[in-house]
Amino acid sequence: MPTDQTPPHGSQPEGRPQYGEYAPHGSTPPPAQQQPVADATGSAAESVGGVGAFVGGSYPQVVASYTKYEDAQRAVDKLSDDGFPVENVSIVGHDLRTVENVAGRVTNGSAAVRGIGSGAWFGLLAGLLFGFFIPNDNFFIVLIVALILGAVWGAIFGFVGHAATRGQRDFASVKTMEAGRYELLVRGEFAARATQMLAEGVYK
Repeated sequence: MPTDQTPPHGSQPEGRPQYGEYAPHGSTPPPAQQQPVADATGSAAESVGGVGAFVGGSYPQVVASYTKYEDAQRAVDKLSDDGFPVENVSIVGHDLRTVENVAGRVTNGSAAVRGIGSGAWFGLLAGLLFGFFIPNDNFFIVLIVALILGAVWGAIFGFVGHAATRGQRDFASVKTMEAGRYELLVRGEFAARATQMLAEGVYK
C-alpha cells in the first residue's frame, strides 16, 4: 500500500531549496541546514560540494538587489576579481515579463526583399555543395546560377508568405525576456563576507 510521503508541517525538504524559500537578508537559517563558517580561503565551499547557492551549504541569503541585470552581473564580476568564491553566488530574476520591441513596418515588398537575402544565402550554400561534383571550369557558373535561383525563390516565398497574413502582422519585432529586479543570493556561510565586499565597493 502506498504511504503518504508528505513531510511534517514546518519541516524543510532535504537538498535543493524550493523557489520562494530564500531567507531575507540577515535572517537565521534553520539549524538543520547550518554549515561551518568558511575561513578566508573559502574552504567550506569545497567541503560542501555542489554548484551555485542552491546546492548544498546553508540557507541562501539575499545580499543585494538590482533593477538591471547588467548591474548584478557587474557585481558578480567584481566579486570574482576580488577573489570571492563565486560558485556560491546565484542571480535570481523576479517579476519576469516579455518585452517586444517593434523594429519597423513590413510590407509585401519589404518581405520580398528580406526573402532575397535569405534565399541568396541558401542558394550560395547549395551552389558550393553542387560545385564539388562538377568540373572546375563550370564551378563559378553553377555557383552564380544557384545564387540567382535562391534569391528569386526567396523573394517569391517572402512575398507570398507575408501576403497570406492579410495585414494581421505588418511589423517586425524582437522579443526578449526581462525581470523587474535581480537578487544576488549567496550561500549562507559566505553571505556576510559578500555583503562586506559589496559595501566596500562602488558597484553595490
